[in-house]
Amino acid sequence: MSSHWSAKDNVHEVAEDVYFVEGPAVNWTVLRRGKEFTLIDTGYPGNWPLLNASVNYLGLVLENAAAVLLTHGHSDHIGNAPRISAMGIPVFASQAELPNVRREVLEQVTVKDLGLRVLRPRIGAWAAHAVRAGGLSDVALAGVAAMNQGTLDMFPGSPRMIESFGHTSGHTSFLIPAANALVTGDALVTGHPVSPVRGPQLLPAVFHHRPAEVPASIELLRQLNADVILPGHGPMMRTASGLDLVSEGNYAPFG
Repeated sequence: MSSHWSAKDNVHEVAEDVYFVEGPAVNWTVLRRGKEFTLIDTGYPGNWPLLNASVNYLGLVLENAAAVLLTHGHSDHIGNAPRISAMGIPVFASQAELPNVRREVLEQVTVKDLGLRVLRPRIGAWAAHAVRAGGLSDVALAGVAAMNQGTLDMFPGSPRMIESFGHTSGHTSFLIPAANALVTGDALVTGHPVSPVRGPQLLPAVFHHRPAEVPASIELLRQLNADVILPGHGPMMRTASGLDLVSEGNYAPFG
């Protein structure tokens, strides 16, 4: 799948110096300020060439990242964080998410959780892609630090951290003031390989560590009245009205 991926087709300008990158199965966001930038999420380990290509397409290099911010500690979002951290670039997550990023706990769906559903075509194809992309790699990052708003205000884009727990214990979304855009991670997606549904939706309940908390997080995000949704999976949406469709907790079905 990634062999047909190009930065030209998948790096989208949301607003000046705000860029959404749609990967083959997971997304990331770049907030640029001159030659430095903030990176939100990092893709699977196997997305390393794509991550570099997207940053280079914007005239940047990963070595000049001011910081990496993580929505949560799942392998497809933190996959390249250890490699970037090794460059001396700070990586941040919410205080509650640190154990998940460090792999002191694992709040992530497993093949055992999926059971016989893994035999369904969509789920099997997604699982195979995740394995090929390094989803089973050791991505633990001991050096991740707790973020706070004062720290984030200094980084390019000055993103606002928004608690959106439920998918994991410390899942965080980010409001980008310059674009009135909302980076939703996996609290809200607009598509996913396992789902036959297209458009704003919640991931299937089995993907959430505490699914009962997700609707309250969606309600909080809805009240922000963002103009653009930048999801962890699926294409960006230039209207936030879709949040109304998921506020009741309608989890996407398995395809």
